[in-house]
Amino acid sequence: MSTSTLLAEHELMRDPIFGARVRAAFCRLARDVLAEDASTPGNPLRVSLARQVLNPGGWDTPGLAPVIATDPQVSAAAAAATGAPEAAQSAVTDAQILDAVRRAWNVTAGVPAALQALPSP
Repeated sequence: MSTSTLLAEHELMRDPIFGARVRAAFCRLARDVLAEDASTPGNPLRVSLARQVLNPGGWDTPGLAPVIATDPQVSAAAAAATGAPEAAQSAVTDAQILDAVRRAWNVTAGVPAALQALPSP
């Protein structure tokens, strides 16, 4: 699976539509995290991130789009697109974004590596 170049990933993370889709995915999963059992490994950090996601400082920044644009599966989907630059963000499905957010949740929250092998939301 080929990934985008660093410049292409940078352009993807700056795409406003891609950023909006990533924010929506993080918000969707934040609700799940807030409802999870408090005994879930890393729960305090996971909940802290969920609260930050649901109470953003502003909607005009890339937010967490950079961590998702550099996800190998998202990057590969974007790299497969041809045509105008916006084709890259269109080539990434909502399901791929949601899966990337699930994979990135613990590391983004700062959950220690020893606990990251456990399932994400």
